[in-house]
Amino acid sequence: MPRKSTACKRSRFLEAVRYQGPVKGYTHNLYKYPARFSPIFARNAIECFSLPGDIVLDPFVGGGTTVVEARLSGRGAFGSDISSLAVFLTRTKAVPLSEADLRTVDGWFDSVHQTLNIHQPAENLRNGEFAGYDRNMPWRLRKLCEQYLASVGILPSVRHQRFARCVLLRCGQWAMDCRKCIPGVTEFRDMLKATMAQSIAAMREYRGALPYQSEDSTFRRAAFRCVESAATDLSAASFGRSFQAKANLVLTSPPYPGVHVLYHRWNVRGRRETPAPFWLANCLDGHGSVHYTLGDRRQEELRNYFTGIESAFGNLRDLLADNGLVIQLVAFGTPEWQLGAYLQAMSNAGYRELLPTTLGIGCSGRLWRSVPGRRWYSMIRGDISSSNEVVLFHRKA
Repeated sequence: MPRKSTACKRSRFLEAVRYQGPVKGYTHNLYKYPARFSPIFARNAIECFSLPGDIVLDPFVGGGTTVVEARLSGRGAFGSDISSLAVFLTRTKAVPLSEADLRTVDGWFDSVHQTLNIHQPAENLRNGEFAGYDRNMPWRLRKLCEQYLASVGILPSVRHQRFARCVLLRCGQWAMDCRKCIPGVTEFRDMLKATMAQSIAAMREYRGALPYQSEDSTFRRAAFRCVESAATDLSAASFGRSFQAKANLVLTSPPYPGVHVLYHRWNVRGRRETPAPFWLANCLDGHGSVHYTLGDRRQEELRNYFTGIESAFGNLRDLLADNGLVIQLVAFGTPEWQLGAYLQAMSNAGYRELLPTTLGIGCSGRLWRSVPGRRWYSMIRGDISSSNEVVLFHRKA
């Protein structure tokens, strides 16, 4: 019977890798992080290659998909990212709000939403540390955001404020990122109201689906922690006392070599960029794109990138159990040579690659998938190399 159950999980995992449907469910759509992978993929990878109570780690946590699914599956969920915005989003998505919390936020929003008016003065919240963070924002939307954020401090706790900011962040992304036509004030206000209602419903769904663990007649959820840290600097101490054992599964999607992915900005009206996401989330940025992508994608042979991958996963060996598994989803600008260079960096870091067949997955060779839901600037170019991703499996050598 266990053998049949394992085979069934492997079959479902293969289907999940090839799944092309939209990202949906629970808190995954509180914000659409660039290059995020499907929760269906994450969920099946976690259930197939770990057990309840195991520790799942994502050192490039991004939008928090791995962490959310690990919590829903009853695993210890740990994540880190060099981006403060990614950490903000993961904490917002993964920390459940009680019904009382949601009523507090909803009541606050009802009163604030009625006051949003571009004809009323707004407090300038972009001085000092956030100076320039409104660059390339349409002034009407910027003013509404200022009015909204000026009231966030009324909310009684950080978790309330974080949720309220995330609602504005998602609505701002809808209004500005990769949009040819920016919506008007009325349309933005209506979408803000709809986004709050959708976010509250999503949080209720997530909270209701979280499992509990029983220990000495008390009930508690599996451990969770997300920290702001480069993977090269991560250690067990980074997570404090909650990280009490080594990770059984590392499930992650590192920056893609040679591929343009804008993690830290929104594209506004063509090639213009705005750092507004960090301002709306109350997170400091101040870094260029290479800070988030392990190096310039135009650098010859991507030396900094592959050195960074080697250093990051070499450091992660200390956090991984001896029989632990590393699963990565990676796309390449030029896979003809970059895939080999990537595998060499992993080998240099002390890992050996496993082909899917060795794990009982019915696939000859490596497991590739086409990338659904690409951004418009990729669609214009048609079928490019980065339209495909590969699932890589490694263990310690």
